[in-house]
Amino acid sequence: MSETGLLLAVDGGGTKTQALVTDLQGRVLARGLGPGSNVHNVGFDQSCKAVTTAIEGALLQVVGVRSAGGGQSWRGAPIAAACFGLAGVDAPEDEAEIARWVRQQTIAERFLVVNDAELVLAGGTPEGWGVALISGTGSVCLGRAADGRSVRVGGWGPLMSDEGSGYEIASEALRAVARSVDGREQAPALVNAVVRHWSLRDPSALIRFVHAPTTTTAEIAGLAPVVLEQAQHGDTVARGILERAARELAGQVATVIERLKLSRPPLALAGGMLRGALREAVVREIGAAIASVTYVADPLLGAVVLARRLLAAPPTAS
Repeated sequence: MSETGLLLAVDGGGTKTQALVTDLQGRVLARGLGPGSNVHNVGFDQSCKAVTTAIEGALLQVVGVRSAGGGQSWRGAPIAAACFGLAGVDAPEDEAEIARWVRQQTIAERFLVVNDAELVLAGGTPEGWGVALISGTGSVCLGRAADGRSVRVGGWGPLMSDEGSGYEIASEALRAVARSVDGREQAPALVNAVVRHWSLRDPSALIRFVHAPTTTTAEIAGLAPVVLEQAQHGDTVARGILERAARELAGQVATVIERLKLSRPPLALAGGMLRGALREAVVREIGAAIASVTYVADPLLGAVVLARRLLAAPPTAS
């Protein structure tokens, strides 16, 4: 492994995209931030722009402005290896599309494009095998056995899956609000909390706001913490939403364990929804099927682990 150069790590989700630049030993030098980059939510061009924003934000702190770079600070930067962990990289064609863009931009000769769940697995399991569960704007569960076999459950997107995600929790809450305003259900506290969250004049304004072309998936998912807070304050409707989300997420983990025939694997958790009450509920639902639980607060460090492995591997690994 060369003693000079930089490692680039990128973690792109439905709400935000983060980039991290380290030295070859993994010591953090700078961070950058961009908007959400899930290609299925924002499209390929916007996804690439978000990744570019995050990378440039980090690299400008390390290499400064390069006038010959055409605004792209990685031109000529000594990036020895890079790992792009992106929500929305769900199939080989997704990976190939992003990989072509990385090559065209000449960001790094050695790089890896993976689903963002891989970062959590790398950063939160002691030996690189076990189960990773993410619940943020979307949700996904990835498992890997010690022999390299892997299984993925969920992550089909908000129209097909994403159970237990911020978007699904928010969507359930919005349906409960509609039923409550109609008189089909009683959820006055949740109605007031939702209207207050978006500073609307009354519940009827939700129709225009929620269906507006400018309202993003991430904005809808941003309601989920309000729902979880209401659940902790004793709202029975919100509590029911939380418990269903926990069962769905625990079910994903159980399915991965069964399909891979794992025996009490380590579990790595990540995503904004799994920081508090929902995490506790998920762990309770899973019970003794897991050996340990680690919350990966910074999945970017998992991307650094993967970039370092790539740098140590033969050149054909890219």
